[in-house]
Amino acid sequence: MYSLRLVRRARAPIAFLALLLASSTAAPAWGAGDDELQVSARLGGANANGDPFASWGPAAAVDVEYGLNDAWSARASFSLLRHPVAPVKNGSPGGTLQATAALVGATYTFDVLRLVPYIEAGVGAVRWSGAGEPSRTSLAVETGLGGDYLLTPRWSCGASAQYLFTPGELVNNAMSFGGRALAFSLTLRVSRVF
Repeated sequence: MYSLRLVRRARAPIAFLALLLASSTAAPAWGAGDDELQVSARLGGANANGDPFASWGPAAAVDVEYGLNDAWSARASFSLLRHPVAPVKNGSPGGTLQATAALVGATYTFDVLRLVPYIEAGVGAVRWSGAGEPSRTSLAVETGLGGDYLLTPRWSCGASAQYLFTPGELVNNAMSFGGRALAFSLTLRVSRVF
């Protein structure tokens, strides 16, 4: 059934999608290319499993990427994540779990347009502390994805999601996907290419 009210409501989302599509291809722009350095700052939130209804804490990171070609970059990342942890029955008490991580890895960008999606992976060390447990340092793996919108050929902003975990904890406690030694973060990112 045709309704003028429904047509008017549909115009705004269609216009927004058309504007987004046009702006993503309107002007040539690029990400970090051959022998270019990209430095990014990320701020957002973190929790243990990415559940939107779970308690979140702050997340901050600095990423440095060196362009190997138009698609691949070598990557170093330094992050600090904190999130609340509920007490475990007959186990450790609750509190705030903090993860300080230093990782190296790679980033792959899917396309070089004004909107640049990417995936990344890294391996390194993480220091877990807090939540009533003694501090410990472990081998860590991080996987993530995100997208940057290029404001100029040198500046971009975007959003990313990262999942940080320790393979040892995952193997020892596979049924609960690594127990509590993991962190999921959602962050906003600002980048500059040099």
